[in-house]
Amino acid sequence: MWALRTSSWKPLGVASRFVRKVRTASGAVAVQVVTRRGRQVERVEHVGSAHTDAELALLLAAARERLFPGHGVLDLGDLPVVPARMDEVADWTGEPELPLQPATPAAGGRPAAVSAGGRVVGTSADLLWAVLTSA
Repeated sequence: MWALRTSSWKPLGVASRFVRKVRTASGAVAVQVVTRRGRQVERVEHVGSAHTDAELALLLAAARERLFPGHGVLDLGDLPVVPARMDEVADWTGEPELPLQPATPAAGGRPAAVSAGGRVVGTSADLLWAVLTSA
């Protein structure tokens, strides 16, 4: 009986496909269909770049059709539709608004932003114990 033996054989992993939105250097939003196997990106299909919310909605619909070609839509009645918005895509092209230096530590080594600290008023375990003991 013949068997293929190789030391470099690795399992292929699970392939997944999804739609992603990426901000471009020009400020537009690129819509892409990505195919990944495990942690490796195998293929990126560029659907298009949107400059308005309407263009983004059209490109997302086209990307979903590429992702699931020929799939019908199950009629679930009147469901709220969340419109696609350009503002929801992170914009990493501009200068950071916050300084990148760490905050100066206050007394006790904590950053000044949280130097007041927090106080635990109660936990769910305390509330559960109070209910159980009062019964």
